[in-house]
Amino acid sequence: MTTRESAGNSYERWLDGRTRLVSAALATIPARPGGLTLDVAAGDGGYSAMVAATLGTRLVTHDMSASECHAAQAAGRAAVRGDALRLPFAGACADVTVAFEILEHFDAWNANALLREVARVTKPGGAVLLSTPNRYSLESWKGLARYVRDGTVWNARDATHVRLLSRRALLKTVGAVLEVERCFGYYLVPELRGHATGWTHVVAENPIAAGLCHKLLVVARRP
Repeated sequence: MTTRESAGNSYERWLDGRTRLVSAALATIPARPGGLTLDVAAGDGGYSAMVAATLGTRLVTHDMSASECHAAQAAGRAAVRGDALRLPFAGACADVTVAFEILEHFDAWNANALLREVARVTKPGGAVLLSTPNRYSLESWKGLARYVRDGTVWNARDATHVRLLSRRALLKTVGAVLEVERCFGYYLVPELRGHATGWTHVVAENPIAAGLCHKLLVVARRP
């Protein structure tokens, strides 16, 4: 197998794991035919498109980046540009609100403001799906080794990350605003020498296993 083929297989496994993660999160959320899924800081909305298709809802994506909004529109998705801390949407407009990989870009104060905005635009009883990197994952221990070796601070592979949360901290943070129903972990065993293994893309709900995963996904509900 060539290096390119191996990298391609790892990427396919990564996509498969993310797909299985979203599928697991949607398993207990009833279909909302004709409802609205709103994706906050959506990028091109690729994963929220899966949410909307599964639940039978319309999809509206949101992002502060004009290029990301254009990418979503190019993919045939409605896109609205705006600030995540002042979402340009009416209150209680969404049956399902998605916020994948955004919480880690805010400090504690603004993260709480973001969650309050997510709650505001979600209908009472509506579902919220939120994902973020895990502060204390097996992947982070590789980062600790690099820090000891050369002083490189682990940032979950993204220099724009401001604050990373453990599973316990994430549940506490989200639980202060929303009713948490389930928490999943994804990406359990780090890649070995750049290659994914059969354990890398495990989706786990067990608190111990999930607490060691690189990514965390919370399923919550607006009271």
